[in-house]
Amino acid sequence: MDTRPTTGGGHSADVRIALAVNGHVFSVAKLGPGFVVLRNPVAHPPAEAELTLSIDGYERRWRVELIDGIVPGGGDTRFRNRSEHVNGAAGQ
Repeated sequence: MDTRPTTGGGHSADVRIALAVNGHVFSVAKLGPGFVVLRNPVAHPPAEAELTLSIDGYERRWRVELIDGIVPGGGDTRFRNRSEHVNGAAGQ
């Protein structure tokens, strides 16, 4: 029987993704190329928004345009980039 630990001292990154639109912040369950899946979507018309990706405290933000707005129960919320990024790591 092998009794060696299987974790090997690994690290789990703290990853947080959010979508901010007109004062509302939505938690993102999945981020893909040109779309997000929101955890608790609320209907919203097409608008400009901001995506935030934080990995172990290092944060990047992108301005995006919600192509179809947010449709609860609609699955993917499509977006197109409006800029490369707003800022780099937190504290910069």
